[in-house]
Amino acid sequence: MKSGRWLSLSRKMNILIIGIILALSAGLVYASYHIYSDKIIDIYLNQGEMALRISTEWLTPDLIENFRSQIMSDEFRDIRDKAIAANDENIIREWMHTRPSIYGNNLPPDTQNKPNAAVTAEQTDLYTDYEYIISLLQETSYLFDTRVTYVKYPEQNSVINIADPEMDLFSLAAVDEYISIDQLTSEGNYEPGTIYLSESGWLLSAYIELDKTEDGTIPGYVGIEIDMNTVVQNQRMFLINSAVYVISFTVITILISMFLMNRTVVSPLQKLTRAAQNFAKDDRELTPDDVIQLPIRSNDEIGDLYNQMRSMQTRILDHIEYMNHITAEKERSGTELRMAYNIQQSMLPGVFPAFPDRPEFDLYASMTPAREVGGDFYDFFMVDEDHLAVLIADVSDKGVPAALFMMSTMILISYRARQGGTPAEILTAVNAHICRSNSSKMFVTVWMGILDLKTGVMTCSNAGHEYPFIRGANGHFSLFRDKHGLVVGALPKTKYQDYELKLEPDNAVFVYTDGVPEACCAEEELYGMERLEKTLNRTTGMTPKEILEAVKSDVDAFVDDAKQFDDLTMLCIEYKGVLKHDENRSDG
Repeated sequence: MKSGRWLSLSRKMNILIIGIILALSAGLVYASYHIYSDKIIDIYLNQGEMALRISTEWLTPDLIENFRSQIMSDEFRDIRDKAIAANDENIIREWMHTRPSIYGNNLPPDTQNKPNAAVTAEQTDLYTDYEYIISLLQETSYLFDTRVTYVKYPEQNSVINIADPEMDLFSLAAVDEYISIDQLTSEGNYEPGTIYLSESGWLLSAYIELDKTEDGTIPGYVGIEIDMNTVVQNQRMFLINSAVYVISFTVITILISMFLMNRTVVSPLQKLTRAAQNFAKDDRELTPDDVIQLPIRSNDEIGDLYNQMRSMQTRILDHIEYMNHITAEKERSGTELRMAYNIQQSMLPGVFPAFPDRPEFDLYASMTPAREVGGDFYDFFMVDEDHLAVLIADVSDKGVPAALFMMSTMILISYRARQGGTPAEILTAVNAHICRSNSSKMFVTVWMGILDLKTGVMTCSNAGHEYPFIRGANGHFSLFRDKHGLVVGALPKTKYQDYELKLEPDNAVFVYTDGVPEACCAEEELYGMERLEKTLNRTTGMTPKEILEAVKSDVDAFVDDAKQFDDLTMLCIEYKGVLKHDENRSDG
């Protein structure tokens, strides 16, 4: 009997054929597009590298070092400030005319082998050096069709503009806000090019370290930008043209395949289907005499299917016994899941107060799994006498696999933390270890902090986890948008960054997994960050345990009878100050 919306086997087979051919066609278009794109991009990357290396040959280190050292002097910066205030570049230009050139009154060495647009007279002052540098950069842009070639210099945490044909004299020795320090200070002398979308469209940007001076100083970095908008447009046109040709070929292939499939496969299967329906139409006890009998002698998969259906009838007689076995297996699985839950709970610190002899802080944590076992976890432990490590994490999956991944990650972090290092160093090492054998392709978000109990300074690192809430001196919690790194287990060479929180007495840190703000009620509305912050700010004067209980109670009231879809894990630590601990020791 047909039930619901019925589709014939013929239609299903045709749909399958169409789907397979379309998938193969799409894969062909995708592969050809990426091969074409990769080759074009490689050409531009090589062009950019060649432009940079030629620039390092033309720009002598002594020339750049002399120019950089003079324009980064306090005297020049005072002159530049006066020029900016007066909106007059001539003030800078006149000052540069008073400064000596590195070449004195002679032309730079081997000038005849270099661009000479600005070398038309003797080198007499610093401004002529500047024009000479700009002419070299412009010549590089002309020869290699780059949008711009420039020289930058890293100073502390900033990137300083040294020479840029697109900028005026006001920009000399000024901070370039569009380039990060990490783009310049890479390992090795050459930083491979990267393509990104800017206000001007798609650009390829790359950097290279200039040759060092005789005393080993790096005078600066040469950078280039190549306009990639035309390349992107060509890639799109290639993709469109490829799709048109492949679609035309696909339509013809689909029609031929449907005809052959219906003739050789679908028709025999329809006969087999009708026979099977006749066999199953009566609700009766089966016997060996009820085995399907059809005149099918095919020596292919259809013949195999027919023979399998015949043998299936004998196996149906054992169905009840098999179902009883399945029921017993389910009961055993339920017992094992309960054991897994108990093991997981025993892995998490569950005795509070956790450190009753340490009055410098108060701490509480909880984890409520969405299933029998969960993928969230938290941990806290003393690294040494004066440092407390706390962490909270969320595995990308749920259930037993996530619980196993959770426990292994928790053990790795704990083991590595006790060897010393900052949270970023710990997460970097653990990530590298997990990526070496992460066949399950799982990953985990982690927030980790190490609190110095003497100073109140908490060094933290965030691997793709939720932002923490910080309770300040006013007693109110506010969201702290910290630096986010990549999740642990994604890429083996990921480097994480530390940041510091200065906690004063009675300050607190509240961390959680996404199961809290993403808790959903029956109307499919999320609990949300705003509601969480309001709930936290109603906990004035409460202990960490009371804070977590208040949040859990508010989440439960919001969710009501809706099913919990994600693990709900929270941790709160309140810093009370080192003086209390010292006084307690002295009293003892």
